[in-house]
Amino acid sequence: MLQKPDDGSYSYVEDYSNNSSIGASIRQKVGFTGGELTVNSNLNYLNEFSQKRNSFSTTPIAIGYSQQLFGGGKLHRLENDIEYAKNIVAIRQYCSNISQIQHEALNFFLNALLNKMERELSLQNKQNNDTLLYIAEVKLKNGIITEYDFKQIELQSLNTQYAYENATKNYTESRQRLLTFLGIDSDNFDIDIPFFELPLSIDAHLVTTYVKKNNPFFKQQEIQRLEAEKSLFSAKLSNRLNGTINLNYGINQYAETFMDAYRHGNQRQSLNIGFQIPVFQWGINKNKMRIAENTYQASNLDIESRILEFENEIKEKINTYNQSVKLWFTAEKAYKLSQEQYRMQVQKFTLGKVSVYELTTALNDQNDTMQRYYTAIRDSFDNYFSLRNMALYDFKKETELEVLFTDRRK
Repeated sequence: MLQKPDDGSYSYVEDYSNNSSIGASIRQKVGFTGGELTVNSNLNYLNEFSQKRNSFSTTPIAIGYSQQLFGGGKLHRLENDIEYAKNIVAIRQYCSNISQIQHEALNFFLNALLNKMERELSLQNKQNNDTLLYIAEVKLKNGIITEYDFKQIELQSLNTQYAYENATKNYTESRQRLLTFLGIDSDNFDIDIPFFELPLSIDAHLVTTYVKKNNPFFKQQEIQRLEAEKSLFSAKLSNRLNGTINLNYGINQYAETFMDAYRHGNQRQSLNIGFQIPVFQWGINKNKMRIAENTYQASNLDIESRILEFENEIKEKINTYNQSVKLWFTAEKAYKLSQEQYRMQVQKFTLGKVSVYELTTALNDQNDTMQRYYTAIRDSFDNYFSLRNMALYDFKKETELEVLFTDRRK
């Protein structure tokens, strides 16, 4: 659209042209002041087909610096601290995720271990009861025991047979789930009761130290605190006299050829200072400051409450682990004694020295002590891996998980 010089009217003229541009820009925050330094370079090319004319507009270099008059440095440092903390959280979260996967594998193993222990015990009971049933049948014929006692032993024999078949089925299924989770395809993979290789006790101070150092939870609380501090500081900046200063220096040129567009550039400089003065707000800024301060205080209280709850959870895990380790040895000894007791009761029944009731009681005691033994094993490993995941520290190897997992990645 062109405007005529004589009467000022407009007329539409068809024109064909190609306008292309290319540029590069670099931005960098200045850590000490919080200002931003920019470096630009641009090239614009215009080809007017109707006029058969080319033109180049260039800015070989343009340098600019923008700085907030007050508070820019602190605001930038808060932003840097937040980003640095987020980077640490990402690394620690990776280690935590790997640790949780290991803990999940442990749970599959412990489920299979329970079924294996039940299977072995039920097989042992089945063999003993087959012997007892034969002896009871002989005693019934000789009138030594009643038919009720014989039926009781027969029922017990059937129950142990059922328990064995059910335990075999459960063990096969839980073993397969473990193999599938581990990605192992092997028929020779077997599960045994693990030897005790865990720490006899874990020091509460050691756990607390590494939890506060490594656990992503504490870094996330730090991020929330920094973000709340940043929001409060930004509210204070917006509620008082402030301003910005902009410094610019550049070279530009216009020419019909590419080479001329980069010769004898024209320099341009500028200095702009702007002020922000919060006036006539009628109490709005005062309310904003009050809200920001209340939000900051509430955020800190929330953080302190969550940290306190987490620390209590850590203490409970430590106490539970140390207690379960003690129960492991006690339960293991009780289980072995109950097996010996049951075998002795079977022999005494053969000699007619114990009743069927005493025999059944010994069998039930054996099953109960096996369950307590397994529970002690499960609680010891489960609490150990929970503490290991919380602290991201291997208390057996005395090494942080970040070192173990990052070395493995290399």
